[in-house]
Amino acid sequence: MRRRRSPVRESGNGYLIELGEDETALVARLLDELRQLLTNPSPDGSEQTLIVRLFPVAHPDDEEAEAEYQRLMRDDLVQSKLAAISRVETVLTAERRSDRVVDEEGLVDIMQSLNGIRLVLGTMLGVTDDPDAEEVDEQVESSPEYHLYAYLSWLLEHCVRAATGE
Repeated sequence: MRRRRSPVRESGNGYLIELGEDETALVARLLDELRQLLTNPSPDGSEQTLIVRLFPVAHPDDEEAEAEYQRLMRDDLVQSKLAAISRVETVLTAERRSDRVVDEEGLVDIMQSLNGIRLVLGTMLGVTDDPDAEEVDEQVESSPEYHLYAYLSWLLEHCVRAATGE
């Protein structure tokens, strides 16, 4: 059985990102959906719930300090995420192989963007990072959305492995 090549691997002074055509289209679509969530000027309650994990709480025991932090930092965080998404889209859709090689900062952009999508999907699916929480429901685990979550986790793992030299 032939072993599949990693979609993210070291190449010269950077990291080569090599997804198939379908995978590239899928990730690009998901990045666009994440951009829409981030730029919606008046998200409804369900959209607000989906993006809450993208903006971790800095002051969990002080509502006033947390509100001030969000007021001061939220726009910067959104702009940073949007800039990373744009850079990732440029890399993913590059025609030439050499344009799909990123430096460490570019790899971080990819990891952050993929993780942003995973956080939104995980919220939809009820996946948490709480070690005491029950495993994901069997019905959820067999859903297409969960398979997508698993694929993005796999892709993120390859990014981490490339970054750490594994």
